[in-house]
Amino acid sequence: MSDPFRVLVVCTGNICRSAQAEQLIRARVAESFPELESVVLVESAGTGAMVGSGMPAEAAALSARHGGAPADHAARQLTAEHMRAADLVLAMAAKHRSAAVRLLPRASRNTFMLTEFAALLESAEQTSLPPTAEFSSLDAADKLRSAVKWASARRGFLSLEGGAPADVVDPYRRSQEVYAESARQIVEALDRAQRAAVNLAHKVGFRA
Repeated sequence: MSDPFRVLVVCTGNICRSAQAEQLIRARVAESFPELESVVLVESAGTGAMVGSGMPAEAAALSARHGGAPADHAARQLTAEHMRAADLVLAMAAKHRSAAVRLLPRASRNTFMLTEFAALLESAEQTSLPPTAEFSSLDAADKLRSAVKWASARRGFLSLEGGAPADVVDPYRRSQEVYAESARQIVEALDRAQRAAVNLAHKVGFRA
């Protein structure tokens, strides 16, 4: 069996956006794909982290409302080692993707904005599928790694389809409305990514 499939979510302080996304991805895996709980490891970090800090009450409440478990979160600073270990890096904004890739340039292949990754999965639904025989011989973690490579290969097509991926708005020290909008963007992107991933998994006969 291969190593776990590691997802790393990145924002600035690692107390609002990336913390929420980490917790919601983990919750969705547990609820909808329990067979992958031992396969998928989800973590987060910040490009300018408030190291050791928990989440603001507003961000924690929104995470809990959408199924996350915010109580034990402690912010950590993004390092090149985190990037090296990750199979998929999801950045909350373009500046976070840029900062992450500066730490480890080769990670540009598997580092995406969250909204970009959702759009890439949706785009991939409309194209040819990887060779079924080869794909089906992989274990679950390597199938997920293969899917990331597949999505990355769609980047050129996505740029032709128009529309730059949207940043997830930073709510820190802003109004409750901005916190709610930030969480909505995260949930919407995760919904899109999950729907597309499920459809793709059905097409290729994905089994954990």
